[in-house]
Amino acid sequence: MSAPPKFSIDDVNRFLDRVPFSVPGAAAIAAYSYWKARSFLGPSHLFVDHVRAHRWLSLLLAFVALKTVHRTLNRLARNNGWKADPPVWSFDKGYGDVVLITGGSTGIGKEMVEILARKTNKIAVIDLAPPTYDAHGVKFYKADITDPVAIAEVAKQIRKDLGDPTVLVNNAGIARGKTILDTKPEEFLLTYKVNVLGAHNILREFLPYIIKKNHGHIMTTASSASYAAIPQLSEYSCSKAAVLALHETLAGELKHRYNAPRVRTSVICPTKVSTQMGDAMKDTDNQFLTPTLSAPWLAREMVRIIESGLSDHLVAPHFAHALLPSLRSAPEYFRWLVTTVGKTHETITDARNAVQMKTYKLVEELDKAHILPAAASGGNK
Repeated sequence: MSAPPKFSIDDVNRFLDRVPFSVPGAAAIAAYSYWKARSFLGPSHLFVDHVRAHRWLSLLLAFVALKTVHRTLNRLARNNGWKADPPVWSFDKGYGDVVLITGGSTGIGKEMVEILARKTNKIAVIDLAPPTYDAHGVKFYKADITDPVAIAEVAKQIRKDLGDPTVLVNNAGIARGKTILDTKPEEFLLTYKVNVLGAHNILREFLPYIIKKNHGHIMTTASSASYAAIPQLSEYSCSKAAVLALHETLAGELKHRYNAPRVRTSVICPTKVSTQMGDAMKDTDNQFLTPTLSAPWLAREMVRIIESGLSDHLVAPHFAHALLPSLRSAPEYFRWLVTTVGKTHETITDARNAVQMKTYKLVEELDKAHILPAAASGGNK
């Protein structure tokens, strides 16, 4: 059972966004203020004059208007129009969207499986780790996503068992937490294969049907490291920057190369999430301003985005939404300030990583399957 969420600035931001800074909220505030003024000044007092006379009200309405225009333009750009194309969940055989989640046995993927299993029985999970989710009717397929032949075989079985997936969640990923000099080339490459090539293998296998139907949702789990790399996460940060680029390329190709503009594409870029992999990272000192995300909360957000039928670009927590993407274009001193104040150099240490890797067996299993046989083969030459 997950711990209850901690109160943070994100809760304050969400309240402000949904109440006073929403269109209905701002309209209600303006209407009440005008009604109060008319009771003193009489019916000749016009609303326009009232807004002009109260700077705070004019600023509020202008801010909400700009925010609404901003979100409207984002929605139009991301979705090639306004219309949503949500999935259909069903327990009836042969009806409804089929969901495929890689890395669905543990962490964020596991939480998504448990949420979706209450809505549909058409869920396929591809993972090397054994399932830990508490859900019935979920099809589990043990496979190495770095192997295109293995994925092709698993795809045949998924189509036979459930049908063609139209909701893809490329969630599988690993990290090592080593410095650049301590990371062997084969370790770097394997992380890249899992995090990037694995997603590419899934797309190559299942994207053709989605394009044919011009319907579906492809969600990619990237990371805050896609924008801001931190010490001792070189191979992970490089791979997640590539995953973000893969997502952006996919969105462009769906519209301009495959003529499938209704297919939705979303990318998720969280900071630290409380999972087995994420726990190798230190929590920030100020959990109110920079909270650690819970896996159940993030999974709910990801399912919400899928069910909206709209593409999205989620950077979480809220403070990071504008901050992280802007780092690439900001002056170097601003980046220095953010990393220094945030103490990103303390996020991962050898001692903390060593403790966590003792229980993080997936990397060890992958190394045994990929690196050790290659080393043995090389030694025999």
